[in-house]
Amino acid sequence: MAHFDSDPVLERVVDSNPSASSNGLAGLGELQAFVPYALAFLANDGEDGTYASLKRDLRERAAADPMDAVLAAVLGGGLAFYLAERDTNPACNSPWDGILYMATALSVGPDSVRPTTTTGALLATAVRTFGPALAFQALDPPAAETRAKEAEAAAVNRAILARLEDIVRLLEK
Repeated sequence: MAHFDSDPVLERVVDSNPSASSNGLAGLGELQAFVPYALAFLANDGEDGTYASLKRDLRERAAADPMDAVLAAVLGGGLAFYLAERDTNPACNSPWDGILYMATALSVGPDSVRPTTTTGALLATAVRTFGPALAFQALDPPAAETRAKEAEAAAVNRAILARLEDIVRLLEK
C-alpha cells in the first residue's frame, strides 16, 4: 500500500493499518498526508530518532533556557509562518507580520492575521497548544542555574546533618 524509502517503521505502521488508507481519510483533505506520520510517531516507543526522543529533546532545550525557547518560538516560528503564508495571505506581507502573529498567539491570541495555508495552520496550532506554557516559563531561571542552586542547598543540608550527627555523638558520651 504505502512506500517509504527511509523509514521502515513508518512503512510497517501504515501498511498494517487499514484506517490509514486514502479511502477512510478523504474528509481530512490536505491533512491526510500527515496521518501515516502521526501513526508512526505514536507506534514507535524506541529512543533514537523517534517521537519519544524528539519530545525529550524539546523539553530539555526549553528547560535549558526558557527565554531562549520563547524567542526561538517567536522568531523562528514567525519566520516559518511568514514563509508559509506570504504567497497566499494578504495580511502577511513581511517577516514582522509572521513574528507578530507568533508573539500574540503565544499569549493573548492572534492579531488580525489568520493562517490561510495548511502549513500556517499547523504552525498556529502548535504555538497555540504549547505557546502559553512556554511563555509562562519564560522568566524562569535556566536549568543550569537551578541545578547549581539545588547542589548548593544539598551541600548546606549535608553540612547541617554532619554537624547534627556530631552533636548527637557528644550528647551520647
